[in-house]
Amino acid sequence: MVAILTFSHGSRAAPIDTSGPVDHHPIHHVLATGQSLSVGANGYPALTTAQPYDNIMFAPGVIPGGEGLHKFSPLVERGLETMSSSFANLVGKMAREELHAASNLDPHDLLVSAHGVSGVGYWALKRGTKPYTIGLAQVKAGRDIAKAQGRPYVVRAITNVHGESDHVRQNLRYESDLLTWQADYERDVRAITGQREPVPMFETQMSSFTRYGAATSPIPGAQLAAHVHAPGKLILVGPKYHLPYASDGIHLTNEGYRHMGEDYAKAYRRVVLEGRTWEPVRPQRIARSGATIVVTFYVPSPPLVLDTARVSDPGNYGFEYEEAGPHAPTIRNVAVTGPDTVSVTLSAPSTDKSARLRYAFTGNAHAKAGPRTGPRGNLRDSDTTPSRSNNELFNWCVHFDEPVP
Repeated sequence: MVAILTFSHGSRAAPIDTSGPVDHHPIHHVLATGQSLSVGANGYPALTTAQPYDNIMFAPGVIPGGEGLHKFSPLVERGLETMSSSFANLVGKMAREELHAASNLDPHDLLVSAHGVSGVGYWALKRGTKPYTIGLAQVKAGRDIAKAQGRPYVVRAITNVHGESDHVRQNLRYESDLLTWQADYERDVRAITGQREPVPMFETQMSSFTRYGAATSPIPGAQLAAHVHAPGKLILVGPKYHLPYASDGIHLTNEGYRHMGEDYAKAYRRVVLEGRTWEPVRPQRIARSGATIVVTFYVPSPPLVLDTARVSDPGNYGFEYEEAGPHAPTIRNVAVTGPDTVSVTLSAPSTDKSARLRYAFTGNAHAKAGPRTGPRGNLRDSDTTPSRSNNELFNWCVHFDEPVP
């Protein structure tokens, strides 16, 4: 069978080769956007050189561009490691071995394709830009190849790794930009595929802002706010300070990308495979009594742990207390006091209504990102999800800045 693939942006029509991997299961497509961390910058050498399941990519590669997309190939990395392979392969493992092992349900093999661009902000990736158009070309190609193979096709999600360039520009509209970005993808993808399924955007917080010469950044807070204000649409996987960074302190190592992909896979499982809500480790409720602040957290896998072995202590396990005036109390002690609670003890009681509790919020300007040097904290959960790459897949607390009632 030969079908004709025509791109709306004017590329020449070309025949689709249907001789690639074919099975009886639907094609679940996940698009990857963002800047350099979305395309594996510095992730040399490639680690995923064999496909353990039936995950696929377009024949040109994981980052295939928008033309010549006529055939699927087994998903492997070439040259460098992106997060896309480890993401797809852990989803495949969980779907086959845990969720669908005892049934004849779809094993949920993925088609992944990246169209991110290094060093650019939202303004260069949003609807109407060349990268965005390439992403939609990948959707059209996936739809048409699937149709030629007689297979159902659906776009399940967008993975986004982004924020550095918007930090440099101090983009104070970044939360709104994220919401628009996701909504545009969902609308345009549905127009192409005709699907009813939602297209959520999965994101991680930027954890490298100190490398750009600033002690703080509005971007991680905007990424958290988008998750809170658009539940099920913008889904915050977590931070990135726990990952191994390359020597530049901005990009990840090949192992770092592989670990990050598996972090995304866990959130994808919860939302897409199980139809439930994903919450990272983040504050759910903050209460004050005298000199004690008690924080109740969302915890994917209790109990909470203060871990100084995997992430070094930046002071007070990453917690900060801020209030106006020259005689503000300081943090005297931080302790886990329940499976989902942390108690922060101050040096004196306070009733200041402008007080803020922060975590992994302030770092040392110019410091490289990472578990020993960057803006970070020590709070994590006890997730025991098996990794395919011998990673410890704990969920680390997000960067936050919250009022103290």
